[in-house]
Amino acid sequence: MFLWLGMPRESEIANKLCEEDVAVAKEARVALSACATVFIHYITELAVQQCDKRKKVTLNPEDIIEALREAEFEEFEETLVQSLNNFRNQISNAKKTSAAKRQKLADPEEAGADNAGQAIDNDNSASQADGGQDDEQVAESEKA
Repeated sequence: MFLWLGMPRESEIANKLCEEDVAVAKEARVALSACATVFIHYITELAVQQCDKRKKVTLNPEDIIEALREAEFEEFEETLVQSLNNFRNQISNAKKTSAAKRQKLADPEEAGADNAGQAIDNDNSASQADGGQDDEQVAESEKA
């Protein structure tokens, strides 16, 4: 199985890592993608072996970190842990935001208070639109 990162992603990675005066050939980007695929497969295989030793069936981030250590790529550990923490914080914040929205929708008193304010605003804008007349005055002028 070959993992394809896609040319825009490969170009972005290559351009960020190279100096401004260095051009990256299309074939070099394809080669970089192949290298990334081999690396991902290698680390994944090491992590799966860790899981097999522990009789686990789920590959977790900790298994990937252990695989990086086993492959002597410890220098990536700090960056990986930082990325995982950022990801977990984003997920946590998204869950909190979603829960707050659900709570606001589920709480009729809060929703009613918000809607009451909107109703007052709507009444004011309607009376301004008809020249400040109240409903009875508008109804009588329509009859005439």
